[in-house]
Amino acid sequence: MADNVSFALDHFDREALRCHTEAALRASEARLQEAQAVGRIGDWELERETGAMTWSPELFHLFERPLEMGAPDLDEALAYYEPDTREQTRARFRHAMETGERCELEQTIILPSGAVRHHTTQIVPLKDADRWVYKLFGTVQDITERMLTEQQLRRKTLEIEDLYQNAPCGYQSIDADGVIIRINDTALNWLGYAREEVVGRMRVTDILSPDSQPVFLDQFLRLKQTGLLQSLELELIRSDGSRLPVQVDSTAILDTAGHFVATRTMLSDNSARKQLEIERAAHEARLAELSRHMVDVQENERRKLAGELHDRASPNLAALQLTLSNLACALPASVLAELEPMLGDAQALLLDTATGIREICTNLRPATLDYAGLIPALQDYAQQFARRTGIAVRLDLAPLKTQLLPNVQSLLFRIAQEALTNCAKHADAGTIHLQLAETDDALIMKISDDGVGFDSCLLGESGSRPGLGLITMKERAEFAGGRFTITSNPESGTEITVTFDLHALNTLWKTRQHPSRRASDRLLQAGPGLL
Repeated sequence: MADNVSFALDHFDREALRCHTEAALRASEARLQEAQAVGRIGDWELERETGAMTWSPELFHLFERPLEMGAPDLDEALAYYEPDTREQTRARFRHAMETGERCELEQTIILPSGAVRHHTTQIVPLKDADRWVYKLFGTVQDITERMLTEQQLRRKTLEIEDLYQNAPCGYQSIDADGVIIRINDTALNWLGYAREEVVGRMRVTDILSPDSQPVFLDQFLRLKQTGLLQSLELELIRSDGSRLPVQVDSTAILDTAGHFVATRTMLSDNSARKQLEIERAAHEARLAELSRHMVDVQENERRKLAGELHDRASPNLAALQLTLSNLACALPASVLAELEPMLGDAQALLLDTATGIREICTNLRPATLDYAGLIPALQDYAQQFARRTGIAVRLDLAPLKTQLLPNVQSLLFRIAQEALTNCAKHADAGTIHLQLAETDDALIMKISDDGVGFDSCLLGESGSRPGLGLITMKERAEFAGGRFTITSNPESGTEITVTFDLHALNTLWKTRQHPSRRASDRLLQAGPGLL
């Protein structure tokens, strides 16, 4: 009985150990399958004698093969691969069987869904005691994402190298001794040297003009200390002896201890930039002169037309009004009673026409602007505008200490006129506030309203309103050397600010006091863009 009990206990222990071992094996297989799924890697075996293959579950997933179909044989498995890859894989399997050597290869497969994937296969021969290969074991891993990443990395690397070598500016690096250790193709083409002649063989001072060498050495020392060098103008000597003006900007490369190692240096060809600046300055001067002349002509024409309307049409209308009055007095009472309504209509029409002509003259060129100056002209126009539109205009016009040029006064008046007209057309405002003030260094005019406002980001875009009037005001202000800003949001009104530098205006005023100077000389002294 004791022996039976002991046997039973041993059996129970062995059964418990077997169950524990099977559970551990199942857990290990589960972890292996999870690891293979995460790594997108499956394993297989191929029996040499029978040609039978076994696949892990992940391998079925990689090849989109249902588990119920079972593992394929070698020929069926190779059918997944592209023709070139298929023959290469078959040859590698044969070679591993015959030589017993491990091998690795990359393959391209076409899945049943039509997707193209890239795999890497490891082939490991298993040998018996006689070193005869009786089985092949291996793994298959999906490396499609890795290959795509590597391709993108290679493409980015090539793009960066191309950007560095063929950038429209020169790049170079120099070490602590001033030796050129890296230089791009653009700079080499500028200088006319081969890379082998420069890299590691030349110092920067070897290609600098005598005048630039001390400047560079002084700034190079500062670069080592501060880590930054900006907008340093130097002259390089090309291989043919000609000179190239450049602008140099550098930052320092430091090691982990903070010690200087090398520079990152950008070279900009200043010769083309300087030539463009000269041409642009000449063009701007010519454009400013033409624009100033155009504005002068326009204002003269406005003044002439307003004068002709006032001098010819207004007296004739007044005479006609007097004639109608005399005619009414000369008519018999019976006839006057019959014609009086018609005469009253004619006199009212004449009065309205005379008022309209006065408004047209004011819009064309207010006489107040010529004879009294900017502030009275703005006051008169604001009254007329309020009377015509019903929009209240609040004025805050401080007396000016600076004497303004007539065309600057005309410009400010036109901007104010355009702003008020814009408010009447688009703002749906109840009140407009017009301010003119002078600070120590600036003349500022502000026009604000309590209207509907608009999105200022859309200014000038097709279909947006308002647009052309604001753009015209901006161009007028900037043409005269001023700054034009606009602030507006829907439902919160609009504010326009025009600012002029008083020093520039004073300089221009003093220049205009010397009529003997040529127009081009006055323009150059006043600065491009000033009236």
